[in-house]
Amino acid sequence: MGISETYILHKAILAIHSEKNLPRIPVMVPIGAKVTVTDGPLDGLRMVDVLWDEKTVMMFTTDLRERGKLVSP
Repeated sequence: MGISETYILHKAILAIHSEKNLPRIPVMVPIGAKVTVTDGPLDGLRMVDVLWDEKTVMMFTTDLRERGKLVSP
């Protein structure tokens, strides 16, 4: 797994807004959302940056693997 992978979520995931100059606030990314990994390795328990609905948010890799389906490597 690597950068630019796209997933469709089959369960909602708690994420954190990580855009520059904005407060880091939690947000739920809903079922059916399409997210694309933009930064960070998808290994271990780390958080990665993903693009969702034209916003950058951070998600745990385990959540993404367990609650999303890879649709584009």
